[in-house]
Amino acid sequence: MSIAFFDFDGTLIVRDSGVICAVPSIRRGLLGPRIGARLIGTYALSKLGLRTRTDAQRVGFECYRGRTLEELRGIMQGLHDEHLRRFISAPLRERVMAHHEAGDHLVVLTASAFFFAEPICAELGIDELEGTQVGFVDGMCTGTVEGNILDGTAKLAAATRCAAARNVSLAECTFYTDHIADLPLLEEVGKPVVVGSSAPLVRLARERDWQVIAHA
Repeated sequence: MSIAFFDFDGTLIVRDSGVICAVPSIRRGLLGPRIGARLIGTYALSKLGLRTRTDAQRVGFECYRGRTLEELRGIMQGLHDEHLRRFISAPLRERVMAHHEAGDHLVVLTASAFFFAEPICAELGIDELEGTQVGFVDGMCTGTVEGNILDGTAKLAAATRCAAARNVSLAECTFYTDHIADLPLLEEVGKPVVVGSSAPLVRLARERDWQVIAHA
């Protein structure tokens, strides 16, 4: 058995889920005006290199504060059904099916809150999901991250634990991602696959003879 690891945003779906769901989240009351403005501002600054990607992610997690896990899962299922499903990447859906047919163990590793990616994992038949953990106190979400955001070296650590639990070497595994932040894991798996059109990552893939998959 081998393991196929998949990133979520920009990989299994063709765009960033936060961007797709921003306006619908405001309409559903998940994203209030104040947090919405902070999130948009921090996201824009991160694109300009004035704030980090992690800064924007931490602001995004604050919108979950004060809700139960059941409520959050219901909201995420609705967002998936109405907005995210249409953005599932057709080539990646085919790869998921191929890995199923090969008998591989399929794992999604995402910096998003774990419950955000649960609907797509259920739809695609993903075996395991590792996402960023947010805190809950007395059944209510605190909106703060517990541990590390599952990005970069944290994603590598999660993949290493997953592989070790199944006595599989990372050299036998495949990893699909669209983001340069995932370079630590790309460099460790035996079959790194770059997804999408990120210029720095595609250039690196060409230099290292890694496979590149376009969404369309």
